[in-house]
Amino acid sequence: MQKGNSGISRRSFMTGTGVALAGLAGAAMAGCSPSSAGSKPKEAAKGAADDLNPTGLDNSVWKLDDVGEPKKTLDADVCVIGGGGCGMAATIQASEQGMSVVLIEKGGELGGAFSATEGMFGVGSHWQKEAGDTGTVGEAVRRCVNYHHYIPSTQLYYNFFSQTAETIEWCEAHDCKFRAVVDYGGNLAWHVYYYDAEAKSPGAYFTDSLIKATRATGAEIITSCSAKKILIEDGKAKGVIAKADNGTVYQINAPVVMLSTGGYPSNMDFLHAISPYTVNKNLVSLGAPGRDGDGLRMGVNAGAMLSEGYGTVMWCGPAAIGAQWATDAYSASVQPTLWVNQDGKRFIVEDLWIGNFAAGGIACRDQELTYVIFREKDLAAWEQNGPYGTVFTFGTPGVPMAEAREQLEKLGSVHKADTIEKLAESVGIDAAALKATVDEYNGYCTQGEDPIFGKAAQYLSPIDEGPFWILEVADGYYTTVGGLEINEKIEAVDKDRKPIKGLYVGGCDTGSLYADSYDVATAPGSQASWAINSGRLAMKNAKDYLGK
Repeated sequence: MQKGNSGISRRSFMTGTGVALAGLAGAAMAGCSPSSAGSKPKEAAKGAADDLNPTGLDNSVWKLDDVGEPKKTLDADVCVIGGGGCGMAATIQASEQGMSVVLIEKGGELGGAFSATEGMFGVGSHWQKEAGDTGTVGEAVRRCVNYHHYIPSTQLYYNFFSQTAETIEWCEAHDCKFRAVVDYGGNLAWHVYYYDAEAKSPGAYFTDSLIKATRATGAEIITSCSAKKILIEDGKAKGVIAKADNGTVYQINAPVVMLSTGGYPSNMDFLHAISPYTVNKNLVSLGAPGRDGDGLRMGVNAGAMLSEGYGTVMWCGPAAIGAQWATDAYSASVQPTLWVNQDGKRFIVEDLWIGNFAAGGIACRDQELTYVIFREKDLAAWEQNGPYGTVFTFGTPGVPMAEAREQLEKLGSVHKADTIEKLAESVGIDAAALKATVDEYNGYCTQGEDPIFGKAAQYLSPIDEGPFWILEVADGYYTTVGGLEINEKIEAVDKDRKPIKGLYVGGCDTGSLYADSYDVATAPGSQASWAINSGRLAMKNAKDYLGK
């Protein structure tokens, strides 16, 4: 990441923070250790698929809970399901337009995973203009739909991007402040959040302000309450059935329902059931709990169509198994040294991760097992001078990784040996195969050119002097970015692509924005931006639908 014309530096960005969280991924993470390693996909359930089993796989993941008859009834213009960034933006926007709102949040507090974001994508904002950026909405739309192979709707992208500059100001008007606009992947478009010395992270500070603005609307907010079913009548949304943790079953009568439950990254069974791309034996969700696919299940039950990319995941690449997020051990996991798979072979240009973690994650996803190898010499250099490559806001070249060794030595997934052969034996890789890979790679380092993968010369450091370290790494993912098909008005559509009137879908429940991967190198922070903008756009359209 390069500094924009904002006066921000990596060191000053981190001053006064606790554990910073990676937010390029959007509404994805909450600082935690890799919480659960995945297993290989389950066998598909036998028998024909039915309407509530759209994938033809494992029926159980699509079933809704039977909660019995409602005990309490509420009436509103809008029922928002999910109190993360998207749900809060929708609640504020709807309230400002004179609509009454009931907001249901599964967790005990609002915010969801949005507190783990660090910034959001925008086009034509005052920040960019002040930094001298002249990019246009049309250029950004073309870049993104081209990146996604024209699978998403160009009109949807245009509606989204056209609002981003105004949304930056809308956020600021609600005391959700920004600190700078930063260049990532050649795009001066990532608007990073402001935070003070007391904040846990930029996203926590920003989200706290968003929570205050949401509560100030006077909307009825019910926390510790899970939506269970969307009510549909004559092809239109009519309300929601929900159950609180205390057992109370609610029926919220509302002609507009906003679905924003955060996707399915916390539900590994659901992930395996709907995504064919789960080859890697070690998968880990680097994110907040509670994002279990509720929105997709309810949406399908209501008749919504799954998009082409409903199984799309925001893969982010190596995470040493057991390492805490945003630590020196995590930063060591993604350094551009030597990465190999279960066969002891290279499978990726290792410096790809630095500029496009999503692509790096996809490459790891397609291996059965993955490992990161470096020298004692490399670790010593990181301890003194920081990582070779930038790791979001918490791993900065020039800032020592002083705790890397101590953190790594505590992990059972980390091994050390004096020879390559013994290193291979420590993890069960064929020693001869790994030695051949290391010898070939060292040859490229000597000649200063990687003819196969094209690794940048500055990162061609040989694995030539022991002791050597090897990390067993899981393929991490921040969130899911696939789900229910929508049209340019953010309305859910049925299998005939006809809108389900009154049912809107935003944030990570949406599957119409991406093809096979997150576009971090093309539109950095687009998922966080989509969360806020989709909530706002949906309620603008809902106002017209209700004739308000």
